[in-house]
Amino acid sequence: MHTPTASVVIPAHNEEAVIQRCLSALLDGLEPGAAEIIVACNGCRDRTAELARAMGPEIIVLETEVASKSAALNLGDDRASAFPRVYLDADVVLRGSALAEIVRALADADGPLAAGAAMHVELGDRPWTVQAYYRVWTALPYVTEDLIGSGVYALSQAGRARFDRFPAIIADDLFVHRLFAPGERRTIKSATFTVYPPATLGALLHVHGRRRAGNLEYEQTAGAVADQRSGESTSHALLALARDPRWWPSLAVYASIVVAGKARGRWKARFGDLKVWEREVTSRTEQPQEVER
Repeated sequence: MHTPTASVVIPAHNEEAVIQRCLSALLDGLEPGAAEIIVACNGCRDRTAELARAMGPEIIVLETEVASKSAALNLGDDRASAFPRVYLDADVVLRGSALAEIVRALADADGPLAAGAAMHVELGDRPWTVQAYYRVWTALPYVTEDLIGSGVYALSQAGRARFDRFPAIIADDLFVHRLFAPGERRTIKSATFTVYPPATLGALLHVHGRRRAGNLEYEQTAGAVADQRSGESTSHALLALARDPRWWPSLAVYASIVVAGKARGRWKARFGDLKVWEREVTSRTEQPQEVER
């Protein structure tokens, strides 16, 4: 029996449609016992826990009645025993071979404190508006320059020591991202993970609004201010794209979604219930539900 060289925490709320896809990929290419895999089922009213347990005895399944992502992250953290520590959303795909690459980088004494993988967006049969948005978004510095977040991030033991508990906010990935300077975080280019974006324009607007509300909540809760350097680098990247007329249709779609999403986010931050996590479900097969952070 191997001693785990990493712990993986997967918060999951009603993820029966995707949990086995997530775990199958994670186990692919991973030596038995090399990683401690913890599925923190929170407020589930479906077969998420049952299907996770069916993947094998190496999967640790925790259950809580509290439907909260932050509570699930903390629950999984309390059970986890190994470092590096990897936090993975149930609806993304990270293969065991990619996990091993990330773990090796973080285990290196001269390595980063926080790491992520290179993102692949599976657009498939998504409408052209959704494809246009992601074509621009994946060309921006947030994605291209040492991304940690958007479904997966990993921390060394020293990196995890930067904070105590996950705060009860929407934007856990932004919270973690802001803890590390550019030289302390790294995208492991040899490792990739796959995200499945919204299947409709309406769902994409919903996601963007939720993300914006989460950013505003983080800034208000943490007493933080917007990252001016990040905003400037994004503006410069957009201007560079705009010099090529071939990008104009995609940029028009992107700008429209950003404007509409910011308006929705401001409304939600001011009048909505930020304790409710509004899940995007068009990339799943289940019915829409809401879950607390």
